Amino acid sequence: MLSGLRDWVGRRLGARRTEEWIACLDFGTSYSKMAMVLAEETEELEARDIRPLPIGQGTASPSPFLLPSVVFVSETGLLFGPRAETAAQRAAAAGRRALDAPKQYLSTDEAEALDGPLHRDVDPGGRYTPRQLITLYLAYLFLRAEKAAKASSFPWPVKLRIARPAWGAGRAQSGETALRDMVRLALDLADELEPSLAEDRELTHEEASAALARALAAAPQSGWDENVFWIGEDKRASVLEATAVAAGSIRQGRRRVVVVADIGGGTSDFAAFMTGLPGRRVVAEIEGSACVLREAGDHVDMLLRSFILQRAGLLADDPAARGAVASLRSRQRALKERLFEQGRLIVELGDDFLEFGVEEFLAFPPLVRFADRLRATFEQALDPAIRAAAQFLPGGRMEIEIMLTGGGHVLPMVRALADQPGRDWTFRRAEPSIPGISGHPDFKGFVEQLAVAIGGAIRDLPVQTAPVRL
Repeated sequence: MLSGLRDWVGRRLGARRTEEWIACLDFGTSYSKMAMVLAEETEELEARDIRPLPIGQGTASPSPFLLPSVVFVSETGLLFGPRAETAAQRAAAAGRRALDAPKQYLSTDEAEALDGPLHRDVDPGGRYTPRQLITLYLAYLFLRAEKAAKASSFPWPVKLRIARPAWGAGRAQSGETALRDMVRLALDLADELEPSLAEDRELTHEEASAALARALAAAPQSGWDENVFWIGEDKRASVLEATAVAAGSIRQGRRRVVVVADIGGGTSDFAAFMTGLPGRRVVAEIEGSACVLREAGDHVDMLLRSFILQRAGLLADDPAARGAVASLRSRQRALKERLFEQGRLIVELGDDFLEFGVEEFLAFPPLVRFADRLRATFEQALDPAIRAAAQFLPGGRMEIEIMLTGGGHVLPMVRALADQPGRDWTFRRAEPSIPGISGHPDFKGFVEQLAVAIGGAIRDLPVQTAPVRL
């Protein structure tokens, strides 16, 4: 079948894929990650079964396993990843910014926004839609994954899964379809644009527009899903982010109840799971526990910007504050990380300096309200876990484990969920435990961020088992 259609099917789309490995793309709001896992039934994962892909290697990324999910539209072309971040910071004074949270269009915004106009600060020339920029970024990401796999002598290409947030019932089908369409188109664009994207140079607007036109004019390719994706029993190519964490991090050996809080840049995803009795390799989602808050680390970034402007006596919509607002927007994630790491922050705004401590920011009323919404959503997952623990665990009562993952796991209001759950029960904090990764110096500080990509590539996912009904 494949060889007969090579005349119109792109090389990467039609390539034969080994089924011995599965790769998962965790298309994060702030960073994207990819990992491969051996596609075999196994009681417990071993180090040799897991291969995170160093897609950020050779760039200015904070880790070789993280790639910034950023696209910058310059006057002449497009930049991706770390180079896009740098360009956006330099252009901030001119009121320019990057598309720095592309996943937002898939997880929090209306589906129609994918094909709507971009903000003029992002795309002054009105050349692209969000769907087009996201697809071009995916082409860049797949080329980096291919390069990383080959450099590490990993088998490539392999079938894919894509991690997704906890969409509502009305969004699930359209979101799944959009993801598949963009991945297929991105593979064709990788064929078209390989020299430019592989060399990590600026992609000219002429190159991007011509490649998009040629790829979109190709014959329909919906029939290639079975070749590109690892389709599960639920007929989906995507996997819920919290479910992926459970698949990769929840170990067997005894019956356990685990609540996963996966706090990313754009969404905070929660779900509770129960493992099987000793000797039975079962992980089942507890019915009614999966929920999502469409606010996370990026929302805290925005609130920090608002807090700093308020402390400086500036209004965001005042023309006089335009430069300060642009400067803060380009640095807000780095400023947030520094504040929570060091406890205090000194911010330069023009000729002035503003200094404050983390406790002052934590008392900021909008941040307090966000923390309340975060806890309320967490409790929606926690309460079914408590009922399941009372109903199914031996003796009717057993400790519940709380596992924090994602880039936002270090935020104080997130840590408080595990340290002070606020319920009359016995709890303990559980860390993601991934063989060959946990405790390894190369992955220090990044295990929580890789948990979704690794778990999402496991062949037998928890969602394939019957849910725990209360």
